[in-house]
Amino acid sequence: MQTMYYKTSNFIRHTGNVVDLNEFRRRQAAAAQRDSLARQPEVEAYLPEEEPGFQPVVLTLSPEERRRTRRERRAWCLDAYASLAVVLMTLVFALRVML
Repeated sequence: MQTMYYKTSNFIRHTGNVVDLNEFRRRQAAAAQRDSLARQPEVEAYLPEEEPGFQPVVLTLSPEERRRTRRERRAWCLDAYASLAVVLMTLVFALRVML
């Protein structure tokens, strides 16, 4: 086994790690509200006087995203039908065995 010595210049210096929590919260709220139909929060400190408190969110999906969501819905529907078919076959088999 060999002992390895490192110079202090190789260590990571943690400088500039001060975080403005108000700015962080505002960015998190904006990211959470970006794809939501809910009203965006009315924050007096961040909005100038001329802007309204309610900002409508317009959701637009590209044709590829619409196709993907349609495909996912179809897959979930087929999965549910297959699960119900397995349950139904199990019940029919159990009834035939009992009778």
